[in-house]
Amino acid sequence: MDGGGGGLPTALEKNAAELTVMDVYDIASAVGQEFERVIDQHGCEAIARLMPKVVRVLEILEVLVSRNHINPEMEERKHQKELELVEDVWRGEAQDLLTQIAQLQEENKQLMTNLSHKDINFTEEEFQKHEGMSERERQVMKKLKEVVDKQRDEIRAKDRELGLKNEDVEALQQQQNRLMKINHDLRHRITVVEAQGKALIEQKVELEAYLQTKEQEMGTLRAELGKLREKLQGEDSQNGEEIQTEPNNDDCLSESEKMAMDLKDPNRPRFTLQELRDVLHERNELKSKVFLLQEELLYYKSEETEEETRPPQPTPIIQSKPSTQPESGIKRLTCRFGASSDCVLILCPFVSTSVYHIICQSFAEIM
Repeated sequence: MDGGGGGLPTALEKNAAELTVMDVYDIASAVGQEFERVIDQHGCEAIARLMPKVVRVLEILEVLVSRNHINPEMEERKHQKELELVEDVWRGEAQDLLTQIAQLQEENKQLMTNLSHKDINFTEEEFQKHEGMSERERQVMKKLKEVVDKQRDEIRAKDRELGLKNEDVEALQQQQNRLMKINHDLRHRITVVEAQGKALIEQKVELEAYLQTKEQEMGTLRAELGKLREKLQGEDSQNGEEIQTEPNNDDCLSESEKMAMDLKDPNRPRFTLQELRDVLHERNELKSKVFLLQEELLYYKSEETEEETRPPQPTPIIQSKPSTQPESGIKRLTCRFGASSDCVLILCPFVSTSVYHIICQSFAEIM
């Protein structure tokens, strides 16, 4: 305040052509100090209409001084920036002062209103009551602060717990992905096994159809053989002498000898006993493979069901097919193969009686 007062006469005594921007700032500072004194004495309303006009005059003076200034352009820009900074500071201070003035006026109005309804002087009890209210407010604020701190600690604990839960969820997700991969592999293996089983079943059906065709051929051959026998019997009845001299050993012939005689017939079946053995052997092998594949398919299906019903574990262990399985039905079936010809009936349910005798003879020769 004192420094501004010392510089005021110098700035005002200068010639108008010699004024600088800093001089204008000094004049504005001096005018602002005078406004503050007037506001302190008479209030803000006394200069409310005058202040904008004075500010506008100072701005015009600043522009005129800037135009008439002879300094270089760079220095003018520098002063312009300084002017803007000073103006911002001055405007901020003026705004703060105006805000304070408005607040003080509002408080003054409230006090005047309170004084119109109450006594001018407060009693001692009212002062104590006011102090008690302040103490209670401080206690309430303290409690609220404690509650806020407690809630903040709880939120941090919940955040840590949430982080642990997220880690557990990620671990479970990884485990689920592993189980899904295992399940996919098992399904692929089951699909392959089912495809193999279907192929073997188709082969079985083809072999059964082949056997039925052979049986039909054998039936045709039997019919032709019967016709030939009837023809031979007719010829034998015409040659009665030859029939009497020949020993009556036909009744004593066994079924195997008759079939051996039939094999000499030129119209006998067009397949050999070895071919029939090969077909039966291949059929038995395919049945064994089908049975083993069915057991393996049941094993994989039961394993898949156990995987689906089993609760998830942290570290799943992939178990391969056990090396030691219970004795399969094929082993029990092959154990029944012996010197007896009954095994042919077990393995060849579609063979007729005549073919059965031929197979029995072949097994007897093999044994």
